[in-house]
Amino acid sequence: MVISLILFLTALLFTGCSSSIDDMANADTSVGHLGGWKIEGVSQKGPFVTGSTVSVLELDGESMLQTGRIFKSTIKSDRGDFVLEGDALISQYAMIEVNGYYRNEVTGLKSTSPLALNAIVDLSDRKKANVNLLTHLEYERVKHLASEGMSVKDAKAQAQREILETMAMSESKEAFEDLNIFEAGEENAKLLAISILLQGEEDVADFTERIGKFAIELAEKGVWEDSVTRATIADRACEIAQRNMYSSIREKILKWGLSGSLPDFEKYIDMFWVDNYGLGKCSDSNKGDTTQNTNTLSKRAGEKFVCDGSSWIAISKSLYKGVFGTLTDKRDGKTYKTVQIGEQVWMAENLNYDYRTTLTYSICYKIDENDCNASGRLYPFAAAVDSAGLFGDGGLGCSYMQDSCNVKESSRGVCPEGWHLPSKGEWEQLISSVDGETKAEIALRTADDGIGTDNYGFNIKDDAGFWTSTYTLYSNTLIDRTYGNRPYCLYILYGIVTQQECGEHAVRCVMD
Repeated sequence: MVISLILFLTALLFTGCSSSIDDMANADTSVGHLGGWKIEGVSQKGPFVTGSTVSVLELDGESMLQTGRIFKSTIKSDRGDFVLEGDALISQYAMIEVNGYYRNEVTGLKSTSPLALNAIVDLSDRKKANVNLLTHLEYERVKHLASEGMSVKDAKAQAQREILETMAMSESKEAFEDLNIFEAGEENAKLLAISILLQGEEDVADFTERIGKFAIELAEKGVWEDSVTRATIADRACEIAQRNMYSSIREKILKWGLSGSLPDFEKYIDMFWVDNYGLGKCSDSNKGDTTQNTNTLSKRAGEKFVCDGSSWIAISKSLYKGVFGTLTDKRDGKTYKTVQIGEQVWMAENLNYDYRTTLTYSICYKIDENDCNASGRLYPFAAAVDSAGLFGDGGLGCSYMQDSCNVKESSRGVCPEGWHLPSKGEWEQLISSVDGETKAEIALRTADDGIGTDNYGFNIKDDAGFWTSTYTLYSNTLIDRTYGNRPYCLYILYGIVTQQECGEHAVRCVMD
C-alpha cells in the first residue's frame, strides 16, 4: 500500500515537471533586460518632415504593453531621418512612433495634418530601424500573436507574410523596418506600391481611419477582409494604370529632390488591381486574350480587358481610333501621352512645362500645383510663342497686345524639341480628320465628364481653350468692331469659333 502511494506521488511529480518543461520550451526565451541602446533610421509615408516627433516607448517583453517610459527626439531633415538613444530597458522590445506632417506620394505635396506611424523593434538585434506604413500595419498583429505565446520574431515574420498576401504580393525577403521607398529592390517597390495604394485620394483623416481598420482586422484574423474598401482601392489603381499616371507619380516624388531614382513600384500596383478584378496572368503566351472584371463590388464590374502581352488594357481603350505613343520633354523629364490622328501626331495631354522669364510666365489654374499636374499649365500668348527666344526665334518679341507680330506659323514656341505650336490650319486639319466641327466637340472630349466620347484618346477636359501660332484679324461681330491683329485662340469644344478675347490658355503641341 505504501509502495503504491509512493509510486503515485512520483508519477504526479513527474507529470508536473513535464508540464513546466513544456511551458518553458514554448516561452519566448529571448526576452531579457537591455542596457544602454541607440537606434537610427528613416521615417516614411513619404518622408516625415523636419521637426516631426519621434519617440521610443518601452514595452514589457511578455505582454508587449507600454510601461510608460518614453524617450523623445525629432526628425533631423526632410529625408525623415532620426537618431535616439537611452539607458536601460526592462526588455529589448520597444515601439518607435513618429508623429508629424509627411510628404504624400500621390499628390507630391505635404500633408495638411499630422499622421502617426509606429514600428515594433528588437533593440538588442539592430542599430537601424525604419518606420513606415508596413511596420505600422504589422504592429497590432505582432502584439496579438505574442499575447498567444508566439515569439516576437516569429510573430513579425507571420504578420509580414499575411500583410503582403492580402495585398496580392509575395513574401518579403527583408524585414519591414529595413525597407526604404528611395532604394532599389523588389521589397522597397512593394512598400512604395502599398503606400500609394492605401493613400489613394484620401485626406489624412480618412487615410488614418483606413489603415487603422486594416491593422485592427489583420490583428484579429490575419487577413484584411474589407472587400468594399479593397474594391475602391483597386478601381483607383486601375484608373492610374489605364490613364498611364505612373510617370506623373514618379515625377512628383522625384521632384522632392531626395533621390535620383525609385524602385519599380508600378508592377505591384498592377498586381493588386488585377488580382482584385480576377483577371489572371497576362504575358506573351496569352496575348490577345480577353476577360472581364468579376468583382461585383467594383464600379467597373463586368468591364472587359484585353491582354497586350504584358498588361491588361480596358477594351474601350483598345478600340480607340488613335495610335498611341509617348513623348519625354528633355528639358524637365516630363513624359506625355501622344496620339496619331490622321496624318498628324499630337500630344494627348496639355503641356506642363514651367516657362518663366522676367516678362512672362506660365501659371497653374487657381494657382494650385495639383491642377498643373492634372491638366497642364496655362500660358499667356508671349509664353506660348516663346517671346524671349529661349528655344527659337519664331515668336521672338511677340506679345498679345501687339497689332503686328512677326510670329512664324508652326514655329516651336514653348513646345519640346521636335514639336511645335500648331497653327490655326493644323487645328482645322485635326478637326477635319475627326469628321468636322460638330463631331469634334464630342469625339475629342474626355469621356470622364459624361459628355464626350473621346473616340481618339485626345482627352480634352472641360471647356478648354488652346493657343495657335496664327496671328489674324480679330473682329467682335456682336458690336461690329475690328480690333486689328490678335493671336488666334481656339475653343475646340465649341468647334472653330470666330475668335474670342484670349488671356491664359493651354498648349497642345504637334509633331514636326
